[in-house]
Amino acid sequence: MECGHQRQSRRAIRNKGFTLVELIIALAVLAVALSGLIALYGVSLELAKEARRKTVAAELASTQMAALSASPEQFIWHVDDSDATALFPITRDEDAPAAGNIVASPEVMLVNRNAHVHNENFYNRFRWKAWGRLSSPDAQAYEITVAVYWRARGKQRSLALTSSVPRYRIPANDSTVGDAGP
Repeated sequence: MECGHQRQSRRAIRNKGFTLVELIIALAVLAVALSGLIALYGVSLELAKEARRKTVAAELASTQMAALSASPEQFIWHVDDSDATALFPITRDEDAPAAGNIVASPEVMLVNRNAHVHNENFYNRFRWKAWGRLSSPDAQAYEITVAVYWRARGKQRSLALTSSVPRYRIPANDSTVGDAGP
């Protein structure tokens, strides 16, 4: 004959573990939580890539703007003499590509050839263009804009910086503008 104490201990032993239903529910909750975390990881990875692209674009635009400001004679200023306030392109050479100027990747020592190729491919996605204009015919400085373009997730992206260059620093608009010399 069993006493009440023995029945309680058998019930306690039986209730020590989890039932199959409890385990299935726990695994389902865990799967839902993990799928949410994995989705967030993918989104954060894409946001990090986009942040890197924007940072590189800003650095490239800043570099080109500094080059335009420091040495405007190294560029060809296609100023329209008939309309002083019209927007005009600024290029490195006469036959600048319509898609924009190719960006040179930074000269750095990379670990191996694969890293170098990856870096080259990354920077080859970027193009830059520059424009200038006078705000009025008697303005003392040209307003210049440098825009950097790239494609991300099938969409054209861009970033632009604007500054000014004193009018007297811009070379005259003739056939020798932009020539570095013999």
